[in-house]
Amino acid sequence: MFTHHEKKEEKRFFRSLFGSVWNFWTSPTGAFILAVSAIALGYYQFYVSRPILRYQTNTVKLISSNNTNEYAVDVKGKKYKDLYLTKVYLYNQGEQALSGTDVSHIGHDPIRIEVPKDAMMQHYNLDNDETTNAITAEVVPYGEDLILNFDFLNPEYQYVVNILHEKPTDGIKVAGSALNVNEITRAISDRELKNWLVWGLGALYLLLIIRYVLKKVGKY
Repeated sequence: MFTHHEKKEEKRFFRSLFGSVWNFWTSPTGAFILAVSAIALGYYQFYVSRPILRYQTNTVKLISSNNTNEYAVDVKGKKYKDLYLTKVYLYNQGEQALSGTDVSHIGHDPIRIEVPKDAMMQHYNLDNDETTNAITAEVVPYGEDLILNFDFLNPEYQYVVNILHEKPTDGIKVAGSALNVNEITRAISDRELKNWLVWGLGALYLLLIIRYVLKKVGKY
């Protein structure tokens, strides 16, 4: 059982705590934190509500002249002693589908795979095993690039292209633009994006709270 004095002290403590919390959120620091949170949340919702095109590449060496090989790789009737296979994955991480009719046209800024000339590309094809079955797609050569044509790229759909080349390279990338898509960037998971957002804002808020507390302590 609490004594009358203890009850009064408890009430005083909670009133003081509530007052401190209220003063913090109505202070410039608290108002700034609320404003930044609202802007960050709004930007994130806007960001994911559009088609977001990401890509990643995965390269393996199919055959090496440095090894004793009991097999050969034949491409269009020619055998290769050194050959690399790069898989290029393009997918939609947003919440809206991207229509092929909304993609920038050839000669402007079409969605394409850019292959460095020194990679010495020998062959390419659409990977029907890994490309989402619901997509109607084709790969069209355009100079040194490969144009990616498709009907729709819905959220979580992926478009996969195999590229065979003689020389190693890190320069194979996807470029282009479309309606509501200004840039195609290397893959980053939604979880990683959320983690960066949470940790970044958390660090900022911690610094602001520490600054607020130090200013309050300095007044007494």
